[in-house]
Amino acid sequence: MRCILPVLTAFAGFSLCTQAVGVESVKGDSSKKKVVEAAPTNSYPIKRNIVTTYFWIGQGGTSISSTQNIMSAWDQFWKKNFGGIDAPEDRRDAKKFREASLPEKFAPTLNPFYVALPFNDIAFPKKSREYVPWWSEADYQKDRLESQCKGRWVMIKFHNKVCFAQWEDVGPLRYDHAEYVFGEERPTRYSRAGLDVSPAVRDYLGLSGLDKTDWKFVDDDQIPYGPWIEYGEQAILYSAIKGQTAKKLRKDL
Repeated sequence: MRCILPVLTAFAGFSLCTQAVGVESVKGDSSKKKVVEAAPTNSYPIKRNIVTTYFWIGQGGTSISSTQNIMSAWDQFWKKNFGGIDAPEDRRDAKKFREASLPEKFAPTLNPFYVALPFNDIAFPKKSREYVPWWSEADYQKDRLESQCKGRWVMIKFHNKVCFAQWEDVGPLRYDHAEYVFGEERPTRYSRAGLDVSPAVRDYLGLSGLDKTDWKFVDDDQIPYGPWIEYGEQAILYSAIKGQTAKKLRKDL
């Protein structure tokens, strides 16, 4: 696993990295070849001072949204697959990482470090082609209902603390704002909120409600070990055990 030190140094110093862009290479008078350079590792820009709210799997409707988070934009059985309601007040401290917290009444079977960003790539393929830097047209043609954004890692900074989490849902309250998520626009609606985080992320960073954080996308090989890996791995194990137990029960019936 790659050392995270250069990544954290760049983040703490607010040094923006730019994405590589396509350029035209002309051969002769009649042939034009478009050469698109791959975006280098660590090229994603930082989104600074973004109003950050928190949400949770199984959350009911609110005064500004009737959406219930039983399912996500990309997982019809999100609550079931997680193992229950990720209640923000019904938490227990993690044993190894005291800053983190987990649901008190069950062991999650999905990573409890998750976020939502206001863009749905499945619903807006045209915008996805234009804005999503890792977009694969071949993957889209293979399965148009498979998200290419679900599970992507983001790094979130609040004061001097950094947390990593996976993009698992769409929001807060917008679904089409690619110009912000991948471009240079700023959130403008709903208190200018542009990032929703899970209770585990909230507690790890010490957020309270409408704090301002900095965030950026990071590649898989840039993720350092921490509770986001520890409990992500545990979730995979618990999910496998749960699946085997259910299979045995069905067999015994």
